[in-house]
Amino acid sequence: MPVGLLSRLKGRSTGYVKSRQGCKTCKIRKVKCGEEKPHCTRCATTGHKCEYEGTISIIDNPVSSAPNTVWQERRSFAYYFQQAAPSVGGVLDVTFWRTIVPQVCRSEPAVWDAIITIGALFESPEPCPNLTSIRRGHSQTLNQNHQNALGWYSRSVSAIRQQIERGRLSMFVGLISCLLFICIESLQGGVEEASQLYTQGVRLIIAFRAQIAAEIVPPANTSFLEDVIVPIFLRLGSIALPLAALQVDSLLEEIEDTSTQGFNSLRSAREGIVLIAAETQVFERECVEYLRETDNFTKLHDLTGQKSALSARLEIWHSAFVILVDSLRRTEVSPQQIGMGALLFASYEALFITLRLCLSSAQTDTDAYTQNFQNIVEQSEIALHATARPDGTQPPCTFELSVGLPLWFTCLRCREPRTRRTALALLRRAPRVLGIYQTRSVLTFGEQIMALEERYGMAMNAGQARASSALLKSTNPPGDHLPDSQCKDSEDSKIDLSTLVAAPDDETIASIYSMPAGFENSISTSILIPEEARMGPIRIFRPQDGLPQGTTEDDIARWKPSRDQLFLRFTWNERDPTTDTWRRAHEYIPTTL
Repeated sequence: MPVGLLSRLKGRSTGYVKSRQGCKTCKIRKVKCGEEKPHCTRCATTGHKCEYEGTISIIDNPVSSAPNTVWQERRSFAYYFQQAAPSVGGVLDVTFWRTIVPQVCRSEPAVWDAIITIGALFESPEPCPNLTSIRRGHSQTLNQNHQNALGWYSRSVSAIRQQIERGRLSMFVGLISCLLFICIESLQGGVEEASQLYTQGVRLIIAFRAQIAAEIVPPANTSFLEDVIVPIFLRLGSIALPLAALQVDSLLEEIEDTSTQGFNSLRSAREGIVLIAAETQVFERECVEYLRETDNFTKLHDLTGQKSALSARLEIWHSAFVILVDSLRRTEVSPQQIGMGALLFASYEALFITLRLCLSSAQTDTDAYTQNFQNIVEQSEIALHATARPDGTQPPCTFELSVGLPLWFTCLRCREPRTRRTALALLRRAPRVLGIYQTRSVLTFGEQIMALEERYGMAMNAGQARASSALLKSTNPPGDHLPDSQCKDSEDSKIDLSTLVAAPDDETIASIYSMPAGFENSISTSILIPEEARMGPIRIFRPQDGLPQGTTEDDIARWKPSRDQLFLRFTWNERDPTTDTWRRAHEYIPTTL
């Protein structure tokens, strides 16, 4: 985006960092140099080659040798520009993170402080300071980078608050700051804070759209908002939506699906499938609530129509994407493009399965899609290879569409033991932060769900629970609609979810990844893990925000929770051997996700 447009948005000229020892290129061009090293921002944003006379890259010098805070800030900016921005934005959003944001920071100190905070946290990602712990008064040892980061972040937040109080914060700067703050909070484990910031960002977008419609702000801002900012928020919401009730649906109202027009780039293909993914996840939640109701045939008709429409759009996207991939193969394709293509294919497979099964009550129906799950695993491995750094590790954080969602989906819904374990192993290799979530928390949860299902499945097959043969001979299979009126309180359930509250130790984790005895044989997955051993839809909620439909205060009372405690609600099917009927059971446990 041109600097002139940024100036018009702010209503004042764009300032520049005072320079005495600029790069050779800026000296030759007789323009001010910001002195960022090893490449100054001016050269980076204009495409010029940047060289300094007789200097050493500041990345090569340790923080302890920094003569003053200005040097430390410039060092962190360089790390942001070289390492953090490409990782957070991914190969398709590099313009925003490496061009637009650095341009804004020249005239906005709060944005400068935010991006150097991200640079410092990226340079020292482990152990990253836990803001939630610090805010609760717990002491924590911080290295110099972390101390700098917390100081800069505090300064940035204070500056934004002052602009808000004075009524001088532009929507443009507010949205960019919001995204940067979400990244900072996510890197430091502040999931709830990042979620709150996301909600505030969505409100800003809605207000910005209203201003554009009322012609209060220039129409030129529409392109930046809808083509740059909204897609980032939509991706973040899509990543988080399976667990958190973020306001993704509020963003969908003014977004047009252009998949029917074909794709001219991987970026347009990505935006197309993210839109379908967001709509599918909102739709899936409607289906989960429908499956709790009784004899609502009108709603079933409506949901069936929505399912058909979404499925048709997904297949149109897939056809257009295949054409795009074929055209790209006739040119020189970079490893990053190959990785993004694999990631989009994995995302397609996950959405394909979701739409096929969203109105099904039986968890065993997923067994028909084992090949699709295997495709997700194979494509995710290709995508991880493309984003790996030279040492084989992944960057600490990404806001890009990632392997996290399709692999997480596979960990929960695929019960074929080898495919499931491979998905978990790949998820363990993913970036530490995906969107607003810490990967290790999600990973631990997936490992525990798998262990619980397999343990209970083996117990059933060993005669310690209902015989699986009786389940298979049921005359009323769980594929039929299960009205919530047939559900009973989870106190009678056979599945004990209390083991999910505590994190497993290293020995337990090691045992999870080894194949259990008897699983090596070619036994049907529906027998290895019968219907009653499978966890169904998972919902996250906070009592102070209201209880999910069908949930009472008594359901969570045994945990003696505070009003702001997060809970997970689990659902699974149980068969009554006396009446040979199925009912839906529920359980609730506290979580720190």
